[in-house]
Amino acid sequence: MNRGRRAVLMWTGLAVAVLAGVLSFLSWDRADQVAGVVSAVVGVAALGVGVYGALGPARGPDVQVSGTGRAVSRGSGEANTGFVAPASTTAPDSVSVSDTGDAEADGGSANTGFRQG
Repeated sequence: MNRGRRAVLMWTGLAVAVLAGVLSFLSWDRADQVAGVVSAVVGVAALGVGVYGALGPARGPDVQVSGTGRAVSRGSGEANTGFVAPASTTAPDSVSVSDTGDAEADGGSANTGFRQG
């Protein structure tokens, strides 16, 4: 789970806890009024987030590659110690490649970083 999703879950849980605490100290009539207003605001916000998510740009996954070994290819093969993304998919949102091993190709191709196929 990425950091942004974790933050959303944390703040949502905190908001629920605060709201529950506030409502527990109010009279039934006053708590009913506050809950109605909060429900309307949350409903409109949820609708906006849903539309934003449906219309937003497609986002690829986060990719991390590190500490790979050595790769050797002979002939028309491919040596890869990094990451090759298929051309047909959405490009990753972020790519981190570090401490990759040597890639050696004799007549083919070699990759130790990132390449969109």
